[in-house]
Amino acid sequence: MRRTTLLALLAALAVAGWIALFERDGGAGDEGRPVFGLEEAAIQAVEIARPGEPAVRLTRDGEGFVVAEGDGPESAADSGEVDLFLQNVASLRFEREIEGVAEADLAGFGLDPSGLVIRVFPESGADPLTARFGDETPAAGNRYLQLGDRVLVTSAFARAGFDRSAWDLRDKRVFRLDMPAARRLRVTAGEETAVEVAREEGVWTILRPYRFAADPYEASQFASELLDAEMAGVAPEPDEGDEDPFGLASPRLTAELDLVAGPREEAVSRTVHFGGESRTPPGVFARLETDPLVFVVRKPLFDALQEAAETGMASFRSLELFRFAAFRTVALRFNTPHGATTFHRREGEEGREWTMERGDAAPIVVDTVAVEDLLYELNSTEAESVGEASLPGDGAAWTIAVTEEIETDGETGETGPETLHLAVSASGEVRALRSGDDRTLVVSGDAWKAIADLLVSAGAPPEGP
Repeated sequence: MRRTTLLALLAALAVAGWIALFERDGGAGDEGRPVFGLEEAAIQAVEIARPGEPAVRLTRDGEGFVVAEGDGPESAADSGEVDLFLQNVASLRFEREIEGVAEADLAGFGLDPSGLVIRVFPESGADPLTARFGDETPAAGNRYLQLGDRVLVTSAFARAGFDRSAWDLRDKRVFRLDMPAARRLRVTAGEETAVEVAREEGVWTILRPYRFAADPYEASQFASELLDAEMAGVAPEPDEGDEDPFGLASPRLTAELDLVAGPREEAVSRTVHFGGESRTPPGVFARLETDPLVFVVRKPLFDALQEAAETGMASFRSLELFRFAAFRTVALRFNTPHGATTFHRREGEEGREWTMERGDAAPIVVDTVAVEDLLYELNSTEAESVGEASLPGDGAAWTIAVTEEIETDGETGETGPETLHLAVSASGEVRALRSGDDRTLVVSGDAWKAIADLLVSAGAPPEGP
């Protein structure tokens, strides 16, 4: 054996024996002291470094934090992850200090090099505090930790709370808003706005390609999925010289959202551009207009937006003839080619009852069950499809208007009537036009016959006992 090899072996054995001696004797007793001695509020930034990897930096930014990896762009950090990480920094404690450790001895503690280095930057502007995590001690449950030129002994499990990547700390929500609620969505394909939907006075309405009532469930569900969307990953570093590596110079699709967010429902807007497809992780590259970070969203979200743009929001269209709630209805009016018929709800001697008026005749009490069957039929009938922009001029004209009772600020009132205009052809074709829509509805002959038959039944007086 060579002399130099023998000397190195003897030195290593000496250090190992020295470490074992300190572990057995316990070192300097200093149990339970904080490592950094900082409260969470006094921390301005934290840097996480690993050999051969870009450093991760977490920095206070106003009321929150931003995170960046290497020279990459900063993006919002997840508040929950940040709170937990800062708690770990503030609560990190050591049990004892090992005195008399020379720089040449650090390798024996797993501290030269260290697998994980944490630099804590105080808000006061003082020099950063640097902690290096080393090997576990011979005594189970402990680990070496270097702070400056001191070697400390801390919990073996402490390292896990600091070994965080930028992805772990990043706010993965696409819109990164608290308590968001969508008010308007515009999807642009190419240079033109393809589709637009908005929530007006609590009701979802399609505005483009034409004004049309939106299905409240489909619109609300889609808005929730969009606002809850999370990143599937972050785009990799582009190849040098690639001018448009992610296809975002000319986005395939752009979604613009007007929202309210937070407990005060402050108005905000967000624009997301969607580019080319990502293989790893699978999805589509995307970027918020005001944020340099390029991330990946899952393909189903992009596909749903693209389908909405290509089909003119076909899956969002409501084909229901009416939106009223039958239990709140207080008046129902039919204007037919033969005259007007109006039903009114009132409280009678035996509870709720309905009256009917035709022309100048006095109102009569009619069968309550028959009227409410008619309301249910109107409320549950759906059209077969969307028709032309206007009603045909050669059909018999009908109008159905429904008035509901509402309570506002403790006072009871009535809504403006929900109105449906219809044209019934001699061949039985029925077209309907809701107030506010720019397209008609195609109603099946069977559905219309059911409504017409129930109207006749509702106009008959109740049968005697």
